[in-house]
Amino acid sequence: MGTWVIKVLLSAASLLALWGCSENFPGFDSLRPGTYEHKLKIRVYGFSRSYLLHIPKGYDPSTALPLVVALHGGFGTARQMEEESGLSELADREGYIVLYPNGITLFGWLQHWNAGHCCGQAMKDGIDDVGFVSMVIDQTCQRLKVDLSRIYMVGYSNGGMLAHFFASQRPETIAAVATIAATIGSQPSPSEAEVRIPPAKAPVPIIAFHGREDDVVPYERGRFREWRHLYVPVKESMAFWITANQCAFVPQRQEMMSGRVLKETWTGNNKRGKVVLYTLEGWKHSLPTQHHTRKLPETDPLIGFHAPEHIWEFFKGHRR
Repeated sequence: MGTWVIKVLLSAASLLALWGCSENFPGFDSLRPGTYEHKLKIRVYGFSRSYLLHIPKGYDPSTALPLVVALHGGFGTARQMEEESGLSELADREGYIVLYPNGITLFGWLQHWNAGHCCGQAMKDGIDDVGFVSMVIDQTCQRLKVDLSRIYMVGYSNGGMLAHFFASQRPETIAAVATIAATIGSQPSPSEAEVRIPPAKAPVPIIAFHGREDDVVPYERGRFREWRHLYVPVKESMAFWITANQCAFVPQRQEMMSGRVLKETWTGNNKRGKVVLYTLEGWKHSLPTQHHTRKLPETDPLIGFHAPEHIWEFFKGHRR
């Protein structure tokens, strides 16, 4: 499907607000705490686009709540992101809404995103995923009472790359962003030029997490296992935001979890100018959440580490 077709579909969906509901999605005025699937009346490669919406416990439709947009990794799903991130459980405790969009599918699965420089068919066909995510945010805000000054975004892997891309191009939408195992650019092959996301239009506070032993999106400049894709190193991705957020280039450093985690913080005079990086020694390419860390040996200092708790603490300090 050509790029122009996708853009027409998304524009039409934005203008006409065409929605289709799955059987388990009630009217917005009757939503109760829980997670619901919502299907939209736009189709890509013959498959409709969709998202999950989590309404926290104690939800009161008259009270404006923060919104966290959570983007799954490449070949993942919104449901998998909900299950492995623990964001919905944290939302029930802290009182925020979670929106889990799904990427485009190939053959009904293999969901992924166009993050500007990666990945797959979504990038090749120029799918406007920044526009798609922006659309579902807008329509969620039209139907639920969302605190518009407290819209946040979390992305993992390919979804984290989209979070970088979205934050750089739509800084007026989100108050802060969190990325996990993600980067701002890549080189598809040795014979092709490196592609990076465009310069950020305005400062956006960012918190990032990356495993030192990541073998999919390497911490240093490197390739995804046997694939030819070469990713921009983590520190260059942080430099992108340090510059955009007008931060000093010398960070504050704090070792945590018996030295297994290094937290670096860059700040500046701009109130939205904050960059935080958590480097996890010995960690590979998976969400650093209790879904995974609780399975570690009891002697491992990372046991029980839960990135969403650090992310939410960071988000609470930022409004747009």
